[in-house]
Amino acid sequence: MDDADTNNEEDQQYGEEEIVNTAAAKQRRLLKLISVLEKKAKFSLRTRNKTDELVENFLANLEDDVHDMLCDNYIDAGNYSGLDSDRDTEAEVEAIVRIFPEVLTRREDDENFYYPIQLLTFAHDEDGNWRCNVKAVSFIPLIARIAIEFDLFEEEERGGLLCEDGKINVLQDLMLSDNQTELSNQEHNEYLDTKYLQLLIQLRKLGYVKKEDIQRNGLLHRLCRNDYFAEKRFRFLAEWDPSALTQTYHDGQLPIHCAAEMSSIQGFRSVFEAGIHYYPKKKGISLLFRKDVHDETPFQFACRNFGYQTVVKVIEETLVDHHHLNDDSDDDANGPYNIVDALMTAAIDEDIHLDCVYFLLRRQPDILQKLLSSASLSSLSSSPQAATPLSVSDSIGNIIDHSKKVRKRKRG
Repeated sequence: MDDADTNNEEDQQYGEEEIVNTAAAKQRRLLKLISVLEKKAKFSLRTRNKTDELVENFLANLEDDVHDMLCDNYIDAGNYSGLDSDRDTEAEVEAIVRIFPEVLTRREDDENFYYPIQLLTFAHDEDGNWRCNVKAVSFIPLIARIAIEFDLFEEEERGGLLCEDGKINVLQDLMLSDNQTELSNQEHNEYLDTKYLQLLIQLRKLGYVKKEDIQRNGLLHRLCRNDYFAEKRFRFLAEWDPSALTQTYHDGQLPIHCAAEMSSIQGFRSVFEAGIHYYPKKKGISLLFRKDVHDETPFQFACRNFGYQTVVKVIEETLVDHHHLNDDSDDDANGPYNIVDALMTAAIDEDIHLDCVYFLLRRQPDILQKLLSSASLSSLSSSPQAATPLSVSDSIGNIIDHSKKVRKRKRG
């Protein structure tokens, strides 16, 4: 064995001895502190007073540090000291929070509205980038449970999960993905989507997230506004409450408005697929053309963002795929919807853009021939002189004119 190996062994042995000695010294100090506290009543007045002062300072400082640990969401390379599920266990966090439960109702600072549970959902770095806090977010159910147990928030605030106080609440934050940062890549956001989905499932099992929260907090709308479309969370929410797909939120927008305007083509496809799946007869197809308060439709947003040809291709593929999956149904062969019901709904509902009528007629122009044949036979049987053949273009014009008249009468 050469000198270098000998020196390495000696350094390693010294390092191990140093660790053991340090741990032993900490244990001796701890035992001495316990002894001081146990025997305090036997000390002189001055020593008793000093002990009380030091204990008070110790508890105050420790409580402040626990609060800082819960609120620390500043992420910098190698310099994060907040909760970390890769390092800290729930048992460890619960043990100290139960000693100082009041920290859960302390805001971050005098100028900040955030409670600790809110700060567990997001983080920021020195460049001002905001992102999802995957290190701390899994502690949310634990913090909510302790807060509920100690009755720290109002009942309707559900352990702080639904506190807003100047920002969106925790459930709404759980709809976020990482956009426009160096982390906004497919693999990272898929991992984030899975982690946040598991959290939502856990909160649902505990009864901390309820079905009515989806619409009350516009969760689908917020999820669909991300650059990256969180497919797993979307399917979880849409399956739990399909009616949320038809809910209008700010500016009269549906979730599909948000996906078409602010997400990806895959997000648009997924939301449209869900609408067709849960509302196959007529409402699913009409959601594409539902107007918001500015008379904008998801179809218009999507065409502007992704191109008309791309959008039409996505719609056609979705309709064909859904029909093949449900080919035992009585729906029309050209789509999962009932063409007559869908066409009539689009024609008379003033909240649906007339583009829907044009779209349906372009997909299935033969429906006019069927309707005209039926109408002609009916007219012929009642009054042979009344039957007059119409061209397809004349028929389309008549349907559009009739739609406008019906809508005008409704408004009047």
